[in-house]
Amino acid sequence: MRRDPVVIEILRDKQFAVTFVTVAELFVGVLKADRPEAAFQAVNQQLTNHRVIGVSQATSQIYAQIFVELERAGQMIPINDTWIAASARQHDLPLIARDKHFLRVQGLRVIEC
Repeated sequence: MRRDPVVIEILRDKQFAVTFVTVAELFVGVLKADRPEAAFQAVNQQLTNHRVIGVSQATSQIYAQIFVELERAGQMIPINDTWIAASARQHDLPLIARDKHFLRVQGLRVIEC
């Protein structure tokens, strides 16, 4: 949504999915926007051609595994990011992220931008 040239280049000509958490975070931004109606339309337009990954029992189990692994290591990450990592790991998808804390999650392929 920020039109970051690095992210645009990484995603160029690629299909990608977004998690339910990412969608929720985008809509938080919509509600905080100066022009919420325009922001809502922009988010919906961006999401039109992309799969939204929901949550399932399997996602919840992977979430719990990641949470406990990070807690035991004393390296917790934000709760929403734990859900995002669980979704990516469940579907064996790489995660494009600026946040380096995703590198703490075992078995997660992270593409840093």
